[in-house]
Amino acid sequence: MGEKRVFDAPLSGLKKSMDCKLSIVIPCKDENDPNLKELLESIKKQEFPTNQMEVLVISEGTSESAKAIGIRKAKGDVIGFLASDNELTSENALHQLWWQAAVDGAAYTRYYHYSKNDNSLNRYFSLMGCNDPLAFYMKKCDRGPLVMLLNEKYSEFDPKGKTVGDNGFFVKKELIQKTDLDNYYHIDNANEINSKITAINSSFLWHKTGGNIFNFFARRFRYGLQHAFNKNRRWHLVDFSKPQDIRRLAWFVVASISIIPTLMLSIRGWLKIQDKAWFWHPAICLITVFMYSVLTAHIVLRNTYRWLFARMDARTA
Repeated sequence: MGEKRVFDAPLSGLKKSMDCKLSIVIPCKDENDPNLKELLESIKKQEFPTNQMEVLVISEGTSESAKAIGIRKAKGDVIGFLASDNELTSENALHQLWWQAAVDGAAYTRYYHYSKNDNSLNRYFSLMGCNDPLAFYMKKCDRGPLVMLLNEKYSEFDPKGKTVGDNGFFVKKELIQKTDLDNYYHIDNANEINSKITAINSSFLWHKTGGNIFNFFARRFRYGLQHAFNKNRRWHLVDFSKPQDIRRLAWFVVASISIIPTLMLSIRGWLKIQDKAWFWHPAICLITVFMYSVLTAHIVLRNTYRWLFARMDARTA
């Protein structure tokens, strides 16, 4: 397995208004994944000329290292990152994202696609603007939450410092190549780009990350083991050097365990948008607190175990 090129037609002479080519990088472990097939079908329907773009499906390494591999292999002047569980819901999505990235340096959609015909977990994550409620409470959502309707301070969504860099993130290759590709993490590398990251006021990216709640949290736990506590990370969801991050984390834990504040948010959301998916919020928050607690304990015990055996080896050497 490894790199797979899709729609890689010869590159013709480009018009003056379209002098940037586009490379789509898709990390994927299972090339038979139904979600991947739906994504590729949505790309085929795009108005963007196929002879001016390439689609790279990368199955090597982790999802993060696959993106770094894709960056190094890409021919395009603009690189777009799509996860295998993404789908484009508008036929001019690629053109808008490519154009904005070519002009400003980097771009992505302001909201996730929301439809009441979607499954309830996907709807909940679209309403919250993220698939991790901790990111919402830390004010680091990767998309503008529809819950912003409840509070005017969310009306202006600034992507700087947020969890961007994945799920429809488009960036000039010359910019992303200057970041640390040897320690690639999509959030960290996106935040290393000094250019303006523009959030297009649209919701034509469908992130189908929900489904079975147990499988979802199993994936989140595995991802946390791989990346959340890695010493090479430059960006942190909770920065313990910042008092405001500590306060927000404390409030998230208190609100989640006591349930009442998270339930009140669900009720307020439902009064604005009548969707039962809001009521996932108390349960998702509580499970997230439990998951991060177990993950932290696991990492601490693992590091302690390694430290003890390193000391034993030093003594016997």
